[in-house]
Amino acid sequence: MKTVLLTMLASLITFTAHADRFEAGNSPVFFRKLAGTEMILNFKQLPLNGEQLDDRYGWSETYWPSNVGGIAYRWSSPTPEPFKYKLNTKDELQKMTMQELSQLSPAEMYDVAMGDYNYTLTRQMLGQYTSRDLWWEGICHGWSQAASNYPEPAKVLIKNPDGIRVPFGSSDVKALLAMHEASNYGGAYSFAGNRCKIGGKVPGEGDNRDSNTNPPSVEDANTPDCKDVNAGAFHVVITNMLGIHGRGFVADIDRYNDVWNQPITSYASSIVGEEAVSDIEASQGVTRKVRITTKMTYGEELKFYTAALGATGIHNFVSKDPVTGTIHQEFRMRPYEYILEIDAFGKIIGGSWISETRPDFLWMFERSTKFKNAPIPLGGLGKIYSPVRR
Repeated sequence: MKTVLLTMLASLITFTAHADRFEAGNSPVFFRKLAGTEMILNFKQLPLNGEQLDDRYGWSETYWPSNVGGIAYRWSSPTPEPFKYKLNTKDELQKMTMQELSQLSPAEMYDVAMGDYNYTLTRQMLGQYTSRDLWWEGICHGWSQAASNYPEPAKVLIKNPDGIRVPFGSSDVKALLAMHEASNYGGAYSFAGNRCKIGGKVPGEGDNRDSNTNPPSVEDANTPDCKDVNAGAFHVVITNMLGIHGRGFVADIDRYNDVWNQPITSYASSIVGEEAVSDIEASQGVTRKVRITTKMTYGEELKFYTAALGATGIHNFVSKDPVTGTIHQEFRMRPYEYILEIDAFGKIIGGSWISETRPDFLWMFERSTKFKNAPIPLGGLGKIYSPVRR
């Protein structure tokens, strides 16, 4: 499910007095681009709890797996048959019922709504994927970012230039938003952490479809990249973004090689106690070490079941109701434990993980000011997307 989107930031790093504690490329200060203000580092000023101010963000959705055609998959058809369907002509579309039109794939719906009977978007999607793609490949990076940047979409009825009415469900619009954010991203970009490329899983976090569910060796797990996002940087980002600004972001919640991007929606932290500061740590500017537990909540991606795929496929639980949007909203929680390193001014300057489970990296692009038409032709989304009203 994971098309990985990583931008090298090393060349952009400006070292500060505490950069050695957060490590190069692993500083929370880069999230100021999304927060719109400097990141607060003072431990006492950071809330122990926080959540999104608007619950329409962080919505659940599938990752639109590549091996069924991505957003060109006819997910709501009773017989979807991935990749094996005929594209309808204008005459055929004009004779179809509303129910039949609703069973087209999100990509087909978009093309028809634009009056594009050559199916530019659909053909691009079908040509981009194959049934041989791995089960986890898709656009989770697009879904998680779209869920963090756009309030949940409502269903909408669009009349195309020839009078054909196209009934987009909430999930159909989500698919288009996810593809746009996966490919046509732009604007300010924030990133903290290092991508770990060592195979394996934290015990209890594997999937029976994974090729390797065993943890890596201790030596591999402790390589610089696999230390993942610095624990102090993680605490600063989540408390600033959600605790102060009420705004979500994206995290890769898998510690090792696999990338599972999820929209982060809330957190709850507790102070466990204080740890002793060693002479070496004191010489590096650490005056306090505070032990923290944090429960991080994220919007979960949905699975859907189809006769074509069997029990290991995906089932989309999404509503086509304009008010409720997603019928089946799922959230998951990850418990973390770590130590914050604090200097004489009360500022967090670093940290270390205690728990084996931890996020690999944190990131997000700023929402585009308008929908773009390249490299994926989705510039017409502005005529389709409308958020649900609460």
